[in-house]
Amino acid sequence: MRSITLIISFLLLTVTCDAQTKKDRSFFRFGLRNVSVRGENIGLQENMGLKPVIDLGFGLTYNLSDHLRFQPGIQYSPRGFNAKSKFTDSTFVENTLELHYLDICPNFSYAFGGFNSYGTRLIVWGGPYLGVGIGGKNYESGTILNTKKIKADSTFNNTKFTFSNGLNRIDYGFNVGLGVQVEKFTQVGVAYSMGFNNIADNKIFTVYNQSFGFYVTVLFDDMF
Repeated sequence: MRSITLIISFLLLTVTCDAQTKKDRSFFRFGLRNVSVRGENIGLQENMGLKPVIDLGFGLTYNLSDHLRFQPGIQYSPRGFNAKSKFTDSTFVENTLELHYLDICPNFSYAFGGFNSYGTRLIVWGGPYLGVGIGGKNYESGTILNTKKIKADSTFNNTKFTFSNGLNRIDYGFNVGLGVQVEKFTQVGVAYSMGFNNIADNKIFTVYNQSFGFYVTVLFDDMF
């Protein structure tokens, strides 16, 4: 709870300090990422595979200098994991955790060579995020071997809603990205997100969100 208070205080302080800074452009961000979790006592952790998701964000850009920008935004960020353990040709257990968050992201972005110059230049950006879970499900399915050999193998399929059944709705952490800006309006690159809050209600487990992938940011002038 103390960490959440510190992050909210940071967001309010940052917005207040930059309230008088001239807004330059708005931006739209699109990402394709692979999401997973890290921690201890997580079932099937060693068998986690790809779980691709699409995230979307919108925000504002404030010029602090020719090289530095403040870019507060709101991001729709799916998280979770997909894991499958295969025992035999016909028996397996699969677990898919599907989480959906809205994130507040006060990022700072730095351009080597300056934002307003033409051509291609290197961009680094990063900042904390505060995420609020808006929905999620945990799917478990599989086929278990019947050792008595007198019946067919047993199959199961369960679905649980997560934020009211074992998971904390609040997530917070840090985003960082590295890319290139082409001319003045388009950025492409890679991004990594690391969660710092244990989202498991049962503290026997530690479950932290993380993701890695690609992003495209388009900067545009206000239409109104």
